[in-house]
Order: sequence, then structure tokens, then C-alpha cells
Amino acid sequence: MIRMKRTVTVLSFIAAVIGCVSERDASDVVLLVDQSAYAVTEGNNVRFNLETWTVHEKMDRVDISSYDSENGRVDLQSIPLNVRHYAGEYLYQTPDIDADTLFVELSFTAYDNAGNVGKRNAYISVVNKDSMLDEAAVSVLMYSPDSGRPDGFSLRTLQPLYVSASRDEDVDIYVPQRQDSDVLSDEWRSKSGLKFVKMTGVDYATMTRDRLWALYANAVKSDVVTGIETGDVILVGTDISAAGAVLVTGVFDEPGTDADRYMFNIKLI
Repeated sequence: MIRMKRTVTVLSFIAAVIGCVSERDASDVVLLVDQSAYAVTEGNNVRFNLETWTVHEKMDRVDISSYDSENGRVDLQSIPLNVRHYAGEYLYQTPDIDADTLFVELSFTAYDNAGNVGKRNAYISVVNKDSMLDEAAVSVLMYSPDSGRPDGFSLRTLQPLYVSASRDEDVDIYVPQRQDSDVLSDEWRSKSGLKFVKMTGVDYATMTRDRLWALYANAVKSDVVTGIETGDVILVGTDISAAGAVLVTGVFDEPGTDADRYMFNIKLI
């Protein structure tokens, strides 16, 4: 049985914001704001590309402020301008936070020399670097390819899948076929390019984002993980970035092939 992790639902909200932020209005002052990320760990930077112009003589300035429930309103920067059209960038460093997650609203206001104003808001979800990762799925079952049951798993859907009936890019983890089909393969592979790192001495239960990133960044990644046993912690990700951690909770190699399977839990960033 799979239990999807409970997360703060921001995607639909952000989608609406994107439409607002990128929209070109027909006012005297036009301001466009494009941000590099919508969810980041505390202390990291978010880059905002700014573009503004006026139908009048020149732009005067762009004021930038933020608001969140921990810090209230903060005046961040005022960028002086003396041109009709301006394009540049602003780097925002997210604050250290006490809560697990903090929503920050950034306000950008552009003024021209005639007193006309253009405004845009942007939104960031800031994640506490010390907050522990939630379970994304638990008690996932992934079977031997000879069982006739799902023999792969997708990180995108958090669902088991049939490898032979799925696109390679969807098959993040799968159990390969063995020549001796009565024996469950003791390795996992990926068709999507996912990398594996089997760890020792790692506490899966208290895994934080920063801990996972640090462990994965300093480990040797592989296209295959072998010798899988109950209790193993396996980190997964790309060549440059961690994606999650897997706890193997069961390895069942029973007589015949129908019930040969792995059971695992997974946490994702």
C-alpha cells in the first residue's frame, strides 16, 4: 500500500502567480519578473530577472520588499534607474526560518519619471534545512519480472509499474531479469538515468534535506545497486543532485517466482 506524503499544496497557487508575473499589461509602466525557483532551502538564493520600461521619458527606480509571517515587511532594495528601458537581475537570499516551511511574498514596484507605477508579486516557499523528510510512499512492492506483477517503480507517480509496458523515462527503478529465473535478482537498475548510492550507518528515520544532499554529493554514484538486503538505505538522484532515500523493508525470495519481491519505503526532496 502506498501513502502519498502530505505536502503543502503550492503548485496551483504558483501556476496562477506565474501567469500574473509574466503578463504584459497595457499600462504606462510595464514590469516583468521571472524567478529561478519557487521552493528553496533557507539561506539559498533565488534569482529574479527584471525588465521594465515606460512610454514616458524614463524609468526612475524599482523598489523591492518582502513579507512573511516571521519577519513581517522588509524593505530589501531600491534600484535607481535613469533609462527608458531597463533589464537586470536581483538576487534574493532566503531567510533562516523557525518553521518547517515559510511562504515569502516579494513585491516589485517600478516607477517612471511621470509617477506611473508597475507592480508585480512573486512567491517563494522556504524550507527549513533541518526539517526531516516525510515519507513519500511506504510499503511499496516491486516484484521479480518473472512474477507477472509490477517489476518497476516511478518516482514521478510514486507507483509500481510494469517495465515492459512503460516508457524508459518512467522506469526509475526496476528489478532486472536473472538467467536463473527462480532466484530474485539482488540488484536494482534504472532506465531513466537514475543513479544509486548504497549507504551504511545512515539513519533513514531522521534524514533531513541537508543531510541527504551532503551524503549524496560526496558519494560515488552508480547505475546499479547490488547485494540488496533488508535494512539497506539507498540514496537516489542524478549525476549532480539527490532526489531521495529508499529504505528496504523486505526482501522475499520464495519458492517459485509468483511472490518474489522487494518492499521499501521512500522519502523524496
